[in-house]
Amino acid sequence: MRLVTLLILLLLPALLPAYGIGAASTVAEKKSPPKKTATIKKPQSQSARKPATVNMPAVVTAPGANQAGYVHYWLITAPDGEQETQVGIELPDQRIAWSFPGLGVHITPFIATGEVDANGKVFQVQHLYGLRPFTSDTTMRTLRGSLMHRVTPLVRQQVPYCELNGVTPGLCMSCMGFVSQVLFPGKTPEYANFPRNFTRIDGEHYHTTEDLLLYLTGLHNLRTNAARQRRLDAIGGPPALQEELIRLTAKLAESSPVLATAKPPVKRRTAAPKSAIRRPG
Repeated sequence: MRLVTLLILLLLPALLPAYGIGAASTVAEKKSPPKKTATIKKPQSQSARKPATVNMPAVVTAPGANQAGYVHYWLITAPDGEQETQVGIELPDQRIAWSFPGLGVHITPFIATGEVDANGKVFQVQHLYGLRPFTSDTTMRTLRGSLMHRVTPLVRQQVPYCELNGVTPGLCMSCMGFVSQVLFPGKTPEYANFPRNFTRIDGEHYHTTEDLLLYLTGLHNLRTNAARQRRLDAIGGPPALQEELIRLTAKLAESSPVLATAKPPVKRRTAAPKSAIRRPG
């Protein structure tokens, strides 16, 4: 009897794990690592997305390095006190190419404030601001690469200025006509190849320096006053530019700009009205 009891006591430790008894108390249970749950990123809503960057035109107040092709604006005063806007193109050497009343197309040193003697008629000249004409770097490289090829022939031809109420035999160019031909060269020098979205603010037959300024600043194709105001605030620039843009945005709100349309070339051209803005003396 004692022998049977002894055998049972000897075999008991080996039998207990087989029946699942006592194993938990003697062996530490290994814990498996928690399963990773995949996180699904929700798409950003339209309002949460970063707004697209809108290129703004570079505004300058003097000529400078890497500004070839920039369009500059001046206020000029005739001997009789009449004031108007004059535009010109900055060249690689920081001189200016323009068509000036009484002088026609020519190249001149940059004038900040001073006088221009136009064959005995002395004009007072005051620089206002300059603007990069295209936000695209590719378009600017194209303009700079061909700038002198576009300017030089017109200078050599000594193309006369289109005088108001006059008839000029052959080709003549106002300051606006010259700058337009340099920026948007056409098949003939009589008419520039304006972009399709280039507008005429008054719907007149000829483009003006006002139309060009709206195009250069990107205000020409904005449809609401709020959008124009946001862009105007972002452009900044000197007070003269801000004042002019405020005046033009108010004018845009009152009018329906007309898209530029191509015109057939003519052999003889009647002088156009001065494209610059007339101001009281």
